Amino acid sequence: MVTIKDVAREAGVAISTVSNVFNNGDIVSEETKQKVLEAVEKLHYIPNMNAKLLKSNRKNTIGLFVTSLQGDFYNVLTQAIHLQCKLNNYMLNIYVSNDNSPDEIYRMIIASGVAGAIIYHEDLTGDYVKRIATVNIPMVFIDRDSKDKNISGVLVDDKLGATMAVDHLIKLGHKRIGYIHGNETGDDKHRFQGYKEMMEKNNLPIDEDIILRGYYEEALAYSEMRSMLSSGIKLPDAMFCANDEMAWGCIQALQDVGIKVPEDVSVIGYDDSTLSAYYGVPLTTVHSPIVEMGSASANELFRLLNSEGDKSGTVTKLSPTMVYRSSCGKHKERK
Repeated sequence: MVTIKDVAREAGVAISTVSNVFNNGDIVSEETKQKVLEAVEKLHYIPNMNAKLLKSNRKNTIGLFVTSLQGDFYNVLTQAIHLQCKLNNYMLNIYVSNDNSPDEIYRMIIASGVAGAIIYHEDLTGDYVKRIATVNIPMVFIDRDSKDKNISGVLVDDKLGATMAVDHLIKLGHKRIGYIHGNETGDDKHRFQGYKEMMEKNNLPIDEDIILRGYYEEALAYSEMRSMLSSGIKLPDAMFCANDEMAWGCIQALQDVGIKVPEDVSVIGYDDSTLSAYYGVPLTTVHSPIVEMGSASANELFRLLNSEGDKSGTVTKLSPTMVYRSSCGKHKERK
């Protein structure tokens, strides 16, 4: 079994230096850190104080590495992955990275001892992914068009979902359509791209005054909408929100100043979260196949783990659908 001493010898550094790379990388120079990581890759070392135990657990444990567990999206996704693990006799460990750097996420995955990883993290790219692959940990990335040996991706066609949402609003006669961004992530980027393309295709202007950012949170979307409404700018005909939580925050802000939904302003969300049908105004939204995405991610990881031959990765792109409820109505000219 490869030990930390072997890594230190290969890298030409002290054992304490190797330990510092894994436990407190900021105190080690980038040059030294690179030497240690190259040695880890070459020797297939698992940097953990209990590596032997971790290796024994790798046979039936996979890791889900996410940036958050807050909100309905993560609840549904995690449950779907957990169910598939249970059906396939695998244990699921969940690792929440919060604001960790890509280097810290990389070390977290390597040290976890899991047989394979499902990863929903925008910043873990390039060399870090290659390093993980060299220690034979299959990976499936959520919301990323990525494939290689032992690497697959599962994503939803968010651009398509956004074009369907905006098309619905335009067909209702709305022209002045705003957008509320989520986080600066791939899914929001694609949703905004779909929004812009549909607006441009229909020769409709995009007014920056009604382009807001709610970071996928209800309270922040509410605050942004209230600020916009108090600024005196022209009221939008409709608002397209990058998730349902922000859509509900938007509706609350409108209602709190006496603006009716959908009579005065239509609002549309994204994801079709569990509660979207039960809001005070049942929400028209884009159904994102979150359960299917979780199940497909887990099953693709099992395929990579259990394949004795071809370890080539795949990309699975799932299609969203529209769900029509009460928060959108036909455009009415204002007096």
